[in-house]
Amino acid sequence: MKRLLVLALLVAFVPSAHAAGCSPLNCSPSQFLFAHGTLLGVRVSVDKPLRVIDLRTGATRWRLPAGIVSGNTLVSQSPGLVTWFDAATGARLRAVPLQLHGTFQLVGASQDATRAVLARTQSRSTTFAILGRHSQCLVKLGGRNWQFDALNGQNLFLIQTLRNGYEVRLYDLAANTLQKQPLKDQEKAALIQGIPVQRVSSPSGRYLFTLYIDGNGNAMVHELDTAAGYAYCIDLAGTGDFNSAMTWAIVPSHNGSRLWAVSVGYGRIAEIDVAAHVVAEHARFYSIPWTANAGVAALAPDSKSLVVSDAQHLWFVSLQTFKVRRGPNHVAIAVAFSPDATRVYGVGQRSRVFSLRVNG
Repeated sequence: MKRLLVLALLVAFVPSAHAAGCSPLNCSPSQFLFAHGTLLGVRVSVDKPLRVIDLRTGATRWRLPAGIVSGNTLVSQSPGLVTWFDAATGARLRAVPLQLHGTFQLVGASQDATRAVLARTQSRSTTFAILGRHSQCLVKLGGRNWQFDALNGQNLFLIQTLRNGYEVRLYDLAANTLQKQPLKDQEKAALIQGIPVQRVSSPSGRYLFTLYIDGNGNAMVHELDTAAGYAYCIDLAGTGDFNSAMTWAIVPSHNGSRLWAVSVGYGRIAEIDVAAHVVAEHARFYSIPWTANAGVAALAPDSKSLVVSDAQHLWFVSLQTFKVRRGPNHVAIAVAFSPDATRVYGVGQRSRVFSLRVNG
């Protein structure tokens, strides 16, 4: 809970600030599902080790070093080495020596987790190194205002920080060329403003969803199609309350066709049609009391319900009726359903694992 509370307090004091773009290192989630939803990966922050919990028993299975998570794979950097781990088994898959001049820092991985991305920022340039099992290539750009965003095939997506916000740029690795125009929704400007607070990927890795909020309490989901190279902005309901906006949580459906967004602060549910890039259904609910922390949500294995937490309270959302049931008050920095959907496991105070019956 401490990490969530600190995040909420920091952002609450700077609602008009333009934060850095949403890279895997500063906006990635701290909970992950592995092995077809039978394992839950949890970390206190992005620079801390990953703890993997068995969702059938609640027992901790193994711990992995800090790194970038993509699918069932964790990519980690140590001095002179980049190592790939199978998060679903805890096994070390392979290691590739770093043969780079200068100091490079791991900043991301490709959507299929086969390649690692490292970056070196200097006073007048930024260099990205893309490292595979048997390959390595460098991309050098002028300026120090570049961050890694995503990598799918030959599509390298970057965040370019500007004076009043940031833009998503596409670099074609096959042509070794940066596209002249930033990616944008046809209906909206290319410049993104606001604070990125959550980032999740579709199960296939094709889509990346980033949740942005601004100082006025507005929220939107930035949908990046990493295969086709397109971006879309999807506005969420609610405005005027920054603390309420902080509680939005997003979670993709198991088949990747839907993205669910829930805000206990605003008392709203949105079902986003990923292919159409629109809110297909929405509903309101009564959620008092709630706490202004970053929201976290998990989808049941049967896709019929969600569990949502604001780090201090729990709610169960029926995706068939959009009805919401209050669960018990409970500290939770991570939540997930058991494989049979009868229980919810979570990580609470002092990193202790707890278990609750769904219909209890």
